[in-house]
Amino acid sequence: MIINKAIILIVSFLLINGCFDNLSAQELITPLSYNPILNKFPKILHLSYRSIDTFDLDKYSFWDDFSGNNPYPKDSLWIDKNVFINSTLAYRPVSYNTATFDGLDEYGNPYSPGLVNSKGKIADRLTSVPINLSKYKLSDSIYLSFFYQPQGIADAPEEYDSLVLEFKPIRLWAGTFWDSNAWVRIWSAKGSFLKPFQQVIVPVKPYIIDTSQITDTLAEFYYGAFQFRFVNYGSLSGNLDHWHLTYVYLNKGRNSSDTVYKDITVTERPVSILEEYTSMPWKHFNANKNLVRKELKIHAYNLWKTPLNLIGRANIYNLADNKLLMSTGDDKTLYSGDTTLTLAFYMPDSLDLSSVASNDTVVFKTILSSKLIDDRKINDNAEYFQRFENYYAYDDGTAEMGYGIYPGKYSMVAYKYNFQVKIPNEDSLRGIYIYFNRSDQYVGNNAFNILVWNKGDFNTNPVIIESRVPEIADEKDNGYYLFLFDTALAVDNELYIGWEQNSEYYINVGVDMNYYELIDDTFPNNSTGKVFFFANDKWNTSSLKGALMIRPVFSNKKIVINTPETNNDNNLGIYPNPSKNIIHIQRNNECELQYEIVSVDGKKHKSGIVENNNIIITDLSKGFYILMLTENDRQNRKTFKLIITK
Repeated sequence: MIINKAIILIVSFLLINGCFDNLSAQELITPLSYNPILNKFPKILHLSYRSIDTFDLDKYSFWDDFSGNNPYPKDSLWIDKNVFINSTLAYRPVSYNTATFDGLDEYGNPYSPGLVNSKGKIADRLTSVPINLSKYKLSDSIYLSFFYQPQGIADAPEEYDSLVLEFKPIRLWAGTFWDSNAWVRIWSAKGSFLKPFQQVIVPVKPYIIDTSQITDTLAEFYYGAFQFRFVNYGSLSGNLDHWHLTYVYLNKGRNSSDTVYKDITVTERPVSILEEYTSMPWKHFNANKNLVRKELKIHAYNLWKTPLNLIGRANIYNLADNKLLMSTGDDKTLYSGDTTLTLAFYMPDSLDLSSVASNDTVVFKTILSSKLIDDRKINDNAEYFQRFENYYAYDDGTAEMGYGIYPGKYSMVAYKYNFQVKIPNEDSLRGIYIYFNRSDQYVGNNAFNILVWNKGDFNTNPVIIESRVPEIADEKDNGYYLFLFDTALAVDNELYIGWEQNSEYYINVGVDMNYYELIDDTFPNNSTGKVFFFANDKWNTSSLKGALMIRPVFSNKKIVINTPETNNDNNLGIYPNPSKNIIHIQRNNECELQYEIVSVDGKKHKSGIVENNNIIITDLSKGFYILMLTENDRQNRKTFKLIITK
């Protein structure tokens, strides 16, 4: 069983004080024990497609800021896949994506789930491909630089944890033999709470030591298969002890002062165009610009030594017809090292919503970009997909933490939703989505009650819907479970939804820690003020700093979940996979077939009607995708993991 840090601290205190039998209920906000994004990928997606065996610095510099949509490192630069490439866990990075080190393996599972006291153990590795340095000498001045940060908005590594940089020499004298598999520690940082990203630059040079048996060139790095790697030492029992790495740069002709780069980067993703929510029903929105946030901001970083003029652009498209709904721009001088500059675009007057059809689902794509003649174009854009569904949401769909009351028997949680518009008379509350994280202990089928206070006050008697915790299955989309109500509930301007537990267990509902970006805060420091919990015979305002991942669902009719006809779609398949240019569809009927291709973070890249049983993919970048095929005649959907190679 994994016991996370929060539980360890609480239980240890109670044991010391001899009051375990009188354990008081309290809220727990805990790190995840796994990675839900990496958990969804089968082992075939971990295969390497690296096309070169040795990297040549005469052709390219070794540079990576981990841009792209792939959750794994680029196999043209790195030989392992332990780290998690993401845009949600670091705080104010110098470029949009970072490589995150934690206690999870490449499949998103703990290295040693039962090893609670695994502090200071080797966890993730990020190892470069072999680099040919045999034609260089010390005077060529080869340096490696990078930016790193402890914690971010995730779990802080303890002081005894560390992030380490190592070089691999051609061989190393081990006292009795020459070791050709040795690594030499070059640099390290102790664990700590959050700090701004710091840059490190180190030379690649020989080190001379005097052993008792031989004077040895400890690190002869100038050979044909030099490698470097980053390693974190920390807990192996879960999603803990986080470090974030970006802007890794190795090249010749550098020096210790070569720490500026002619590059302006976009550092944060766009946020929802809605002032209050990440999603809401389109017919509740109905092109009401009073619900649109006043400004949309570009966050940028100038890595150059002199001021550069940032020309920012903001475009919003309707993905139903790819029509441009907004295109605006502005410019501002961005000074060297300025990590806080934002370029703001005024939204309501610029956004043209007149052509958007009133559908059950509407999706916009927001692209923020910096237009500048700099050395790196790959990090000049950031995207966001704005969804209008049949639910309201404060969260972005990705959990960074878990929330619950423990011991939970008879405890209650109430989550407040304010509605900025009048709910249409024909619409009623028909159910709620709840995002369950995987628990350290199995809690599936435990009884609990869904509670709804529809009179704007969680102290009134709630509507009670009896439910059970579902079995958490890895293949479930996004970890959300839809609980439908037998009776429609009318809703006014406020709504409280939550749960009551009938026994003592940790329910572990997802928490989105990036909620501070939606409300335009600087960091998740303050309680949201929307979550309340009942424990020890009284109601309390929660200390939760993120968005609880619970979403109220609205409709004008009873919602029916269609069960796929799994026995009839066995002949629905795709080939080849992996593929470069085209996907062929194999099926046993000719009904209309729709397709949708999304990346691993949920961004839609391509959709339409399948024609001639083929899908052209030449316009998609190399990476891992999800392909969804839907037979309209039978409302049957099948999902495939798709690899695109180039």
